[in-house]
Amino acid sequence: MLNKTGPAAATARVLAWTATALLLIAGTAAGVAALAQADAGGYFSTSRHRFTTSGVALKTDEIDVGSSSAHAADPDPDIGELARVRIKVEAADPNVPIFVGIGPKDQVEAYLRGVAYDDFVSAELKPFQASFRHVPGAGRAADPTRRTFWVASSAGPGPRTLTWDKTHGAWSVAVLRLDGAPNVDVRASIGLRFAFLTPLSLGCLVAALLWPAWRVTRRLTRRPEEASNA
Repeated sequence: MLNKTGPAAATARVLAWTATALLLIAGTAAGVAALAQADAGGYFSTSRHRFTTSGVALKTDEIDVGSSSAHAADPDPDIGELARVRIKVEAADPNVPIFVGIGPKDQVEAYLRGVAYDDFVSAELKPFQASFRHVPGAGRAADPTRRTFWVASSAGPGPRTLTWDKTHGAWSVAVLRLDGAPNVDVRASIGLRFAFLTPLSLGCLVAALLWPAWRVTRRLTRRPEEASNA
């Protein structure tokens, strides 16, 4: 049909070449992003920032990152559901064991009920400046490792790395000293790994070759026919 002459065939050819160009652009962009992700250690990560509180924990709901500010939220669709999340946390004092965990928001808040902690509200991204709401309470939290609601957690001295394949829902991240004592002082960063970038790039590039390959095949098969009819 596409090799016939006429306005309809011409329009079809234009659409086919346009689709081919778009697939090439998308495949190339996904490939470049995949290479950039690999060069960055497999994750697109934020810089490390310092967070402190006189309370026993730093808590945040999911963070919706915008062009100029970030807010605690659970957006839909959520980009975090397309990626593996990696959180790196390190105590300012390497001798202080810390705990970082992700759990259902309501259960994390129930665990922290009655103790003092700082709850993330928003952040300006350029330059970075985080805003927290202080929640007053008692001076020490119960052992976080004895709670079973954490879907991902890491505890101990030195740098802690937590990875999580996020699902839809209301989640919270909590960072504490392992002993539940007040005065949390840490440096943290968050990263995302998009596993679909390489398959997407290959799929788009292969799909982009279909129309040109079909046209070449048609021309090669038509030449013997034209020669025999001459």
